[in-house]
Amino acid sequence: MSGLVHAGNIRGGLGSARAVKLALLGIALWAIGVGGVHLAASRGVFGPAGSPLLLAMTLPLAWATLRLIRRVSGAGAGMVEATALVSAPALLLDGVVLTWAPWLYDATESGQRAAGAWLLWFVGVSLVIAFAGARQARR
Repeated sequence: MSGLVHAGNIRGGLGSARAVKLALLGIALWAIGVGGVHLAASRGVFGPAGSPLLLAMTLPLAWATLRLIRRVSGAGAGMVEATALVSAPALLLDGVVLTWAPWLYDATESGQRAAGAWLLWFVGVSLVIAFAGARQARR
């Protein structure tokens, strides 16, 4: 397990304290995200007309999130690992909520599905950007 926590390409090693800080950041960002998703869903953003705009807005939101992750983690080339550590608790919490309390995202089943899809899209985009940045940093 300790080999997973100490990613050598994050400045000074990841270390347990930094890993916990990143996981807590993931939980905090998830809580903010739930509020944002619920607000967006209540305004119909996840409907057919709003979805393309929401997908386009993902890029600046993911970029800002990655800047925050970089600041908290001190990561350079280790942004993929740091982003994964922030994303993991959020994805786990999303799985729990979508299973047992989907109404937190939206009152309708179609809104819940759309919110879940967007959350997956957001994490995927964030990881792709982090991976591309890490690859570029190695060159």
